[in-house]
Amino acid sequence: MAFESKVFKILIASPGDVDEERKAIPEIISDWNNANSEVNKVVLLPVKWETHSAPLLGDRPQGIINSQLLTTCDMAIGVFWTRIGSPTGVSESGTAEEIEWFIENKKPVMIYFSSRDINPTKLDLDQYKSLTDFKNRLRKIGLTGSYENLSDFKEQLLRQLSINVRKLLDNPDYIESLSPVTAKEKEKEIKKILKADRIYIEDYEKDGKIKTFLVKGDTTSIKTQLKEMGGRWNNSLKGWIFTKNKEIEVAEFIKKNK
Repeated sequence: MAFESKVFKILIASPGDVDEERKAIPEIISDWNNANSEVNKVVLLPVKWETHSAPLLGDRPQGIINSQLLTTCDMAIGVFWTRIGSPTGVSESGTAEEIEWFIENKKPVMIYFSSRDINPTKLDLDQYKSLTDFKNRLRKIGLTGSYENLSDFKEQLLRQLSINVRKLLDNPDYIESLSPVTAKEKEKEIKKILKADRIYIEDYEKDGKIKTFLVKGDTTSIKTQLKEMGGRWNNSLKGWIFTKNKEIEVAEFIKKNK
């Protein structure tokens, strides 16, 4: 039976090394629609550059994609593993530029990073470093998701789509807390605060994976609070070590106690 509904278009943004996830997202959206559309009066439409853009001259390729797709979408899903993608002349990659556009236009963007094993013989170190830098910037200004395998990714995305849609329906101006919001301004503010206090945060990589981070610098005046927040002093690393899920809490604490 026909029913009236709101339609939200969702851009799928990713570099080329997460093909399985990119193929799975429309299936997840379809599953969500089957279970929720008639009840919630909402239909979600996946959008990809390869299916929704058309050949056009007169601008750089990413600029054409932006004008044809981004301005018509309501949300975005970004997925990364080992690569960030190729530079566009405006940003470090097309995917990064798409995410930045959603942030600047205050539209929800859900970002996920794969933590599955990496074959070191196939790893592009420059790409991986650029991605790590990009990930660190985002994690300092908002929440991102992490998944271990495709099944884990599907389960998380299906659940979190419902959270986003419900909050968007309740408040059209809502910006999902999983999204980095006003990225450049907040990142600049946090960096200024940390630099002024001679305290900084950096990821700690072990066995090719990043599951913890360090608070380093002049932490003498806040060492008691860092310990109470779950930090462990590591003498060899000269810093307080935390699990990644504490990163935003710790960053906000440093900000308030500058």
